[in-house]
Amino acid sequence: MTPTELKTAWLAKWRRTLDDGVYRMDHPEAHRVSCRLEALDMLEAGVIDQMEKLEMDELADAAYWHAVEELATAAEGYMFGGHYDVVRKAGAVCIGRIDANTYYSASGPGADGFDGKVFGTKHDLRLVFRRNDEAWPIKGLLLTAPCGELYDLVQTAQVINGKVYPIICDADAYRTVVDCAQIALEEHDFESYRIARPLLVTAKFTKCAACLDRFGLREDCMNCAGQGFIPKTSIQPTSSA
Repeated sequence: MTPTELKTAWLAKWRRTLDDGVYRMDHPEAHRVSCRLEALDMLEAGVIDQMEKLEMDELADAAYWHAVEELATAAEGYMFGGHYDVVRKAGAVCIGRIDANTYYSASGPGADGFDGKVFGTKHDLRLVFRRNDEAWPIKGLLLTAPCGELYDLVQTAQVINGKVYPIICDADAYRTVVDCAQIALEEHDFESYRIARPLLVTAKFTKCAACLDRFGLREDCMNCAGQGFIPKTSIQPTSSA
């Protein structure tokens, strides 16, 4: 392969990653890092120059910020690396938990220490049980049994950079993270925002739909009492024992 052919092929590979909308929306931080690392490999191999790398990095950064701005207003959904209680809608009984895509029954784990796994993509998720390979679909944060019985996935924690963080339940703490995230978003501070974003997504609060947490509207908003955010629907599970 000639140098020109190598550059053309490598740029095409990089472009496919950049244009992978599913990857970008499901894992925006990983998508940005993948694009930038690919560009760095090309630079170190002498395939592109420093100016070309800077331009490619700018495209990767722009794709990231566009994705997270869109995700900020997206509906709540299942997060890989999340910890969830599995709660029966009828009666609010907790039948088990999902920790980082692994299901553990409240009645006791199976022979190998777990009872199921979550498989698929964000748009086609299912919990597959070990005992019978039965698959229960997950839509948003709702798990559906084959008989039609519904279960809520109530998040309790989230893995961020290899550490488990409990979800934010305190209103003052949530306001602090919101303000820090907003500054990071406006200044395109990737390192700060990538830490704040999953904390916001998994918190017990969500942006007020009436005032949208806008300064001019928030103070007199009756829906959120001037806070700019409201609690998410709360479910208090009980033990299945």
